[in-house]
Amino acid sequence: MLEIKNPEKQSIILSLIVAVLGVVIIFVPFVIKAVGIYQFYFTYAGVVVIVFSLGYTIYFYQRYRHFEAFMEKKDEALIWEYDEAQYEGFIGELNEIQKNSEKKKIWILLAIELVISVLLFVMLSAEMKWLGFVFFAFFATLSVLFTIILPQSFKYKALVKPYVTVIHEDSAYIMGRFHRWSKAQAKLKNYDNGEKMYKVLAINYEALTRNGKLFQEWTAVIPNPDDSRMIAEAKTWVGRINKFTRLHEKKMSERKSWSEQTFEKLIGKNKNKKLEKATESKTQK
Repeated sequence: MLEIKNPEKQSIILSLIVAVLGVVIIFVPFVIKAVGIYQFYFTYAGVVVIVFSLGYTIYFYQRYRHFEAFMEKKDEALIWEYDEAQYEGFIGELNEIQKNSEKKKIWILLAIELVISVLLFVMLSAEMKWLGFVFFAFFATLSVLFTIILPQSFKYKALVKPYVTVIHEDSAYIMGRFHRWSKAQAKLKNYDNGEKMYKVLAINYEALTRNGKLFQEWTAVIPNPDDSRMIAEAKTWVGRINKFTRLHEKKMSERKSWSEQTFEKLIGKNKNKKLEKATESKTQK
């Protein structure tokens, strides 16, 4: 198998670039004297951008390290390598479905933002009417970025070679992305992309998305669904992933909250437990 590049490296670089842009924003009033009176707002915006970008840098660096540890265990994992035509056909169909969905969203968002901008222009004084244009330009740019441009990164990441899927019980490399979970539901199913029916191993897990923490499903195409041994192997890993989730949930349900632990310390319950254990060990001896 060819060497897989760490997909989190690009995210770290982009986060650092955004941090540099935050610094540039802070210095704009010192370079362009016409906006000097708005120095506070530029500084505020620049600091917010820097803080968020550095936070994302730390987050992606942690994922970078997790991926490196993940790949060190690849010999213990389920690995599927794909025929180029089969894989690119599947990704192409997924991307087309996504684009059609996002086109509807962008028109709705732009219409709402335009109405708000017009209202601002009508209601504000003559000196402040320019805020209506700024509002539309800013939010329209964000809308296009998050609904049209950024979702296209799915295609570019997914088509990074080698075309391969790697799956562990608690993590996976699917469609050029690194996935980690503590709670997931895996199953085998038929996936209809509109053009062709695919047999896939689907993993539905909770993750941080641009819309908050949500459950999302990622599908790993089974390279040869007519191979009974491959299907059996896929079913084995479905069982492992679901078992991992059950064990994790059981462990979390037994774990006491911070407030419960603090209360037990205050009443000396932990000391009593330690004393009981010490007494039991002496009795056994």
